[in-house]
Amino acid sequence: MQQAAAPAAPQTIESRPLEYAIGPQDLLGIVFLEAAELSRDVRVSPDGTISLPYLAERVRLTGLTLSQAEELLKRKYQEAGILNQPNISITLKELVSRPVTVMGAVRTPGVFQLGAQTPLLRVLTQAGGITDDAGPYVQVVRAGTTAQDQVIQVRIEDLRLGRLEANIPVNGGDTVNVLPAGTIYVVGAVNRPGRHALRGDSEQLTVLRVVALAEDLKRTAKPEASVILRKDASGATREIPVDLRKILQRKAPDVAVMANDVLFVPDSLGKRAAARGGEAALQVGMMALLRAVFLF
Repeated sequence: MQQAAAPAAPQTIESRPLEYAIGPQDLLGIVFLEAAELSRDVRVSPDGTISLPYLAERVRLTGLTLSQAEELLKRKYQEAGILNQPNISITLKELVSRPVTVMGAVRTPGVFQLGAQTPLLRVLTQAGGITDDAGPYVQVVRAGTTAQDQVIQVRIEDLRLGRLEANIPVNGGDTVNVLPAGTIYVVGAVNRPGRHALRGDSEQLTVLRVVALAEDLKRTAKPEASVILRKDASGATREIPVDLRKILQRKAPDVAVMANDVLFVPDSLGKRAAARGGEAALQVGMMALLRAVFLF
C-alpha cells in the first residue's frame, strides 16, 4: 500500500466550509457577538477538546461541523447559566492536514494527507484513478461523532459526466472505497473465456449479454447443453441447465445471471470427431474442476 508524503504544514485560512469536520490541532476563531470579551482563537487539543472561559469542563469538538460546534457551545453556555441567548460564530482559521484512506478498485490505494474539503475527483486522482474492474459506485465513509459512521454513495458515471453534486468534499479521516464490479465467469466454447466485470448500475445481467461479453460462441459450441453454476445463500452449488440455442433463436426467454455465476458452454463433440475422446475428457475434467472450485 502506497503512503503519501508526510503531512503538510498547517494551512492558514479564514473560512467556514459547510461540511468540514473539525479535527485535532485546528485553529478556530470563536466570536461571542454580545460578549466580545469571551471571543478568542482556540487551538483544538490532540484529544479533540477545547477550553473556554467560565465552562468548568473542556468541550469536545472533533468530528463536528462548524455549525454543529456553534450550537454545542450555545447550549453549554445556556446550561451553565452564563449567557441566556448566546450568539456564537466559529470560523476555521487554520487546519492541519489529516489522512484520507483510499481503497478498493483504484490504481494506488493508500493513505493520503489532504486538507479540508478536497473534492472527491481529486482524491481519486491522487490514488491514480479507478481501475478497469471498478463497479458503478464509490463510497465515502465519514467518521462521525456517534458509533454509526455516515456512508455516502456516489455514482462514478455522475463524476464522469461532471455533475457537481457528485463531486462531494472529502475530509481528513474519511475513507474512500471504490467498490469493485461484480463478476461473471464464462468458460468453454466461447471466443473470450474468463472473468468479465459486470458494468452498469445493476449487478444482474442476462445470458445473452454475457455471451456478448465473451465475444460470442465458437462454431463448435453446443449451446443447448449450457449450464450456469451458482452458489445460493446457504453456500450450496446449483446447476441450472440453459438452452442457449433457443434463447439465441428467441424461442425461449433470456435467463438472468448473477454476480459470481459461472456460465459453461460445452463443445459439440460431433463437430470434431477426430478429437472426440480427448475433448470428452477435457470437458468432463473442466466440469469437475468447476464443481470443485464452487464446492471449496
